Order: sequence, then C-alpha cells, then structure tokens
Amino acid sequence: MIEIKIYLFKFKSYLHYNMNHDITFKKRFNIIKEIGQGSFCKVYLGYDTLEKKTVAIKIEKKQQRDRTNNNYSKKSRIEHEYNLYSLFDNDSKGICNILWFGKNDDLQILIMDKLGPSLNDLFLFCNNKFSLKTTCMVAIQLLERIHTIHRKRIIHRDIKPDNFLIGIDSNKDIIYLIDLGLSKLFNRKHYLKQLSFKGSLRYSSLRNHRGIEQSYRDDLESLGYMLIYFYTGHLPWQNTNIKDRNKKKNFIYNIKKTYSLEKLCKNLPIEFLYYMKYTQLLQFKEIPDYSYIIQLFKNILTKHKFPLDNEFDWDIKLKRIT
Repeated sequence: MIEIKIYLFKFKSYLHYNMNHDITFKKRFNIIKEIGQGSFCKVYLGYDTLEKKTVAIKIEKKQQRDRTNNNYSKKSRIEHEYNLYSLFDNDSKGICNILWFGKNDDLQILIMDKLGPSLNDLFLFCNNKFSLKTTCMVAIQLLERIHTIHRKRIIHRDIKPDNFLIGIDSNKDIIYLIDLGLSKLFNRKHYLKQLSFKGSLRYSSLRNHRGIEQSYRDDLESLGYMLIYFYTGHLPWQNTNIKDRNKKKNFIYNIKKTYSLEKLCKNLPIEFLYYMKYTQLLQFKEIPDYSYIIQLFKNILTKHKFPLDNEFDWDIKLKRIT
C-alpha cells in the first residue's frame, strides 16, 4: 500500500512540476545565502516571492561518477527525500511542510518552510548541557516525531541533534524532525548483515556498527544516546582525534560494545536505563511500544514535579538576556 502511495506521489510531483512550468524556480524563488551542506546537497536561505516568506532551499550537488561502473549515478537523494515527505499531510505535527519540488539547470531542488535553530545550536547556546526538565520535554517530543515517521514505515537512520529544528513564531514550541535523505521504508523481510555504515558515528546503534539492517529499534537507540548526551554533556566515545573514518568507527564501536548501560546511565534517573535496555532488546521486526517509552520521561517530570509546559532552557536564557 505504501509503495502504491509513493508511485502516486511521484506522479503527483511530475504533474506539480509541469503545472508550474510558467512559475519557474528562478522566477518564484530568490536565493539569499548558503546556510549549510551535506554529502549530497547544499542548503540555502531563500525567499518565496509568491508566498512572501523566507524558505529553506535544498539543491543537490552535481552528480559524482559512480566508482563501481564509472557512470553518473541516476539516483537523486533529493527526489527520494521528497517522495518520503509526500507521505505526510501538510498539517503533520513536527514534519516540515514542502512548498515546491522540481529541477533547475538539471539539478533537483526541494523547497520547504524555514525553521528555527537546531537542537545542536540550542545545546551550544545553553553551554553544552540541558537541564533534566528540558531533556525530558525534548525526549517526549522527539519520540512523538519518530513515532510519526515509523507509522509511515519510515526509518530515519540519521538521528542526531542537527536533524531536529524548532519552529518559528507560533510554532516555536514545536520540535521538527528533518532530513530524510538517508531514510528508507522498513521492509520486515529485508534482514541483511554486513551492510555499509549509515548515520552518525556518535549516536549510532550497536547493530548499525555491526552492519545489521536497521529497523525501528535503531532510531530509538540512537535517540537514547542523544538524550544522555544532552543531559550529561558528554558520551564516553566522543572527542577522539582520529582522522581516518574507519579507524574512528572501530574505536567508537569498541567503546560502545564494552561500556555497560548501567555505567552509561550512572547518576541518571533509572528511566534512562529502562529506556536503553528496552531499545536494545527490541527484535528486528518488532513495533516498539511508544506509549511506554514516552511515559518513562513523563514519569521523570512527575517525580521531580516539573510541569510539561514547553518552557525550555533556551527560552529561559533568552528571557534573561533580553
């Protein structure tokens, strides 16, 4: 059923592009400046002259020659990302709204609403540490976002602070999950081993390090490492000076696999340990109990009498500055 939807959305994107041939990319959108880049695209701040608002513009990099057959790769990560975003309604909470998809100068372009800073930016703004209250409120929202994409059978496969952005204006209390470039649809029958590594080394699951096909459990385990990092300000395997990526990957994996969860969660509320153990015990095909793991972080708030009021550390610091 999902595959049929993707086919229909591909057809819809084709019509969308051709119906808007009179409103070309160059006529409707203005690029203001580059604000970031990844392995397959550059991201720009832009302005939509039709909607009269700032936007985020993702433009794919010129295709590189495929090392295996010396041909230009025909696959477009941006088109792949658009097809996944198209599975969501525009009002899906915490999922970025897509404004336009098409080509300019033979390069695929994806344009979406402009969002605020990432959780990584906000973490740095808060002196590399979040309070327990903020960490738990962040956890609740991020688990809701992950549940949203998992309901569409999408595995994110690159959970990290840079891929969560807060909204702006009336949506400033909403955390958005972005960047589906490495994401894929989960296939229960597609259990493979010895796969190449995909994702962020710091937050990657143990099974991803081992080359095992990722599923829902891997997104959740990665999120667990990220939450521990937010609250403690450190993970045992970070800050290595190793330049070679393979050596760095092996170094991090060797620490992760020998570092017990009890030690990793020492001096943290017991719910962090329950969460990590739960995610690592999940089976490949198993659908996680999202209500249970969300409730773990709500329990921490209740125990410490913290209100779930979406007043985060960065909001408090901004008020003090202003």
